[in-house]
Amino acid sequence: MTMTRKNGWSRARVWLAGFAILLMPACDDLLAVDDPVNLTPDDLAGAAPVSLTVNGVRGSFQSMFDYYVLHTGLLADEFVAAGTFPYRAEFDDRNIDINNDGLRDNVYTPLSVARFMADTAVVILSEARQQAGVDQDQVAEGIAFAEYFGGYTRMLLAEGFCVSPIAGGPALSSDERMRDALAMFQKAEASALAAGQPDLIAAARLGQARAHLWLREFPQAAAAAGQVPASFEFASYYSNASIPQKNKVARFTWAIDEVIRWTVGDGSVDFLAFERWPYYDEWVELGLIEARPDLSSFNPPVPVHLQQKYTTGNAPIVIASTTEAQLIIAEAHVRAGELPQAEAIVNALRADNWSLPALTFTGNLQDDLRTMARERARELWITGERLATLRRLLVDGIDLFPTGKNGNDTCMPLPRRESDTNPNL
Repeated sequence: MTMTRKNGWSRARVWLAGFAILLMPACDDLLAVDDPVNLTPDDLAGAAPVSLTVNGVRGSFQSMFDYYVLHTGLLADEFVAAGTFPYRAEFDDRNIDINNDGLRDNVYTPLSVARFMADTAVVILSEARQQAGVDQDQVAEGIAFAEYFGGYTRMLLAEGFCVSPIAGGPALSSDERMRDALAMFQKAEASALAAGQPDLIAAARLGQARAHLWLREFPQAAAAAGQVPASFEFASYYSNASIPQKNKVARFTWAIDEVIRWTVGDGSVDFLAFERWPYYDEWVELGLIEARPDLSSFNPPVPVHLQQKYTTGNAPIVIASTTEAQLIIAEAHVRAGELPQAEAIVNALRADNWSLPALTFTGNLQDDLRTMARERARELWITGERLATLRRLLVDGIDLFPTGKNGNDTCMPLPRRESDTNPNL
């Protein structure tokens, strides 16, 4: 995706501001969401465009992220398709065609737009440093924010897609794209340090830890995760102000302004290959899943099993947290054979978050990695992370993908539109 820029700051800031109004309300700070307001000409003067530009970045990310969570959840067994749309059934069947409408319109294009918005915002805000009347502290914070989301969108491209190009460039492998994400997270950390923004510093360091984990650089992953403070959380926020601003995970699983088209598999549906969430019984006991025979899905033969994590249209989705950082450190300990240290971390999460009894690792790496996959599945359930875990464990000879499907996809292909229009493919 390209944009012709002339007098880049003034033209591009208005373009991004338009995205902010369409996709995301203006907000008083980077972590809060207010309902939409009407813009006046004065809103485009002084420091206001900085906030609008930042909100454009967040808005484009949020308009993509819940759909990313839903679709990768089908591929990675968190959900089964409870509707009849063929392109969603392909995700569930692990048999995604390059002409898949959902792949193109609900995942790849919005993710590419979110990445483009973040990268463009970095350019715009960097140029804004030379503009009179602009709050330089706000600009510095905005640059760090945009760089972080530039890193996060690259990370999702790496984790979700088999290969990924950017801006008409060559298709990079997942590892190559993750290196790209890592570099952007490092830039974000440096910018956040300069701006004195502790939340963005922590988020950027956790992004680096997740990238190192993917790249199997386990000591580096643990070191970066170890710098994330306690009680840290960074989220994608939604709003009940309008249907497009609502959390689509909640909408499609709880029939909010919709019908139920995603649900959790209980192993009872033959045309879904009897797919069952592997931790179904435990999740029911924990209150994370509730069987609802009184409800019907859009495809009535698929029974409704409600996820209990997002039940309202304005429920946020956590994209980075201390919990994730602790799980990265624990896995690094497991891989290093430091089992008591790993047990201490995991058992603290089990006790504090769920009142679960302590576990003991076996010393068999494959068994212990399967245990870590279960702990990650519970703590990070329905946050868009599950596909990355399943793909990472394939390298260790552990296949946790749903079986019995017509296909064997473990990642998403590039849609045909990209291959048809990208001269480097």
